[in-house]
Amino acid sequence: MKKSINTYILTCVILALMVSLYPQKAQAQLRTALDVQEWPAGKVVLASGDTVYGPLTFHRNQDIINVQNEDGSLSSFSPVNVQYFIAQEQPSGRPYVFRSLMWDRGRENSDFKRPTFFEQLNQGTLTLIMRESYVRRDASRNSGRNSYYYDPSYYAMGSEWLDQVKELYYILLPDGEIITLRNIRRDLFDLFGDKARRVKKYARKHNLDYDKPHELVAIVNYFNSLLTQAAVSNRDAMNSNIIVHTDLEIR
Repeated sequence: MKKSINTYILTCVILALMVSLYPQKAQAQLRTALDVQEWPAGKVVLASGDTVYGPLTFHRNQDIINVQNEDGSLSSFSPVNVQYFIAQEQPSGRPYVFRSLMWDRGRENSDFKRPTFFEQLNQGTLTLIMRESYVRRDASRNSGRNSYYYDPSYYAMGSEWLDQVKELYYILLPDGEIITLRNIRRDLFDLFGDKARRVKKYARKHNLDYDKPHELVAIVNYFNSLLTQAAVSNRDAMNSNIIVHTDLEIR
């Protein structure tokens, strides 16, 4: 009898967990393969200026997006055909923004660039963008880095290997240049220049981790806010000087 009660309680706990987790899965985009993601709604703005709407499938490794048309057919686009596209979760409505940017594949001293899809994570003077890479790691060892994650559906029980996704981060400058963040913290501090100390202090105060996507976005956004504040201060100072000179001329 006691064993039956314990079994019943355990079953109830499992069901409760499944119910609590279901809405989160329903809102998330579907990753049908390690490098393939699907969204139930999307918008693709083409290089021609035309716009295409429909469910999206993004093949990250191939840099190809498929859009399902109303008649059930598929339209495929590469970065050369696209300005940007927005994929949207349902029912949460969370958008994912991807842009087609000219990139030299991170090769130094290379003049050859080609259109490439990047996920845009923020908006500002320094724009944080991201691509993914895929690695197979020893399942018996902890990766030891927060920038890795994996989907349990790609891990077969008894397998010695675990397929993982790693985010690769870049900074898009206002002139279109793309900076590879090989060492995220060090390379960002170089870009932050004389404001690096203030950003470090902010990150420590709020316990922000450079290896966590949302916290990394917060760090870059804080730097951008410092630039905005400086620009406003300079503008106000210029306006003040204009007023002073005008007063002198009137007198």
